[in-house]
Amino acid sequence: MDQRRAELWELLATGELRPQHIDFPLEEIDNAIEVIETRSNLGRVVLRTN
Repeated sequence: MDQRRAELWELLATGELRPQHIDFPLEEIDNAIEVIETRSNLGRVVLRTN
């Protein structure tokens, strides 16, 4: 398990692994929920409160 974790950190550090997310302002919560429900996101869905 530690070896795999080290490999992931190395891929992240070298830029070979690029986490993805979709960023929504709080006012667009309906859009964020739709993205989650339809599973059209490739990564995390972030809801900003400011």
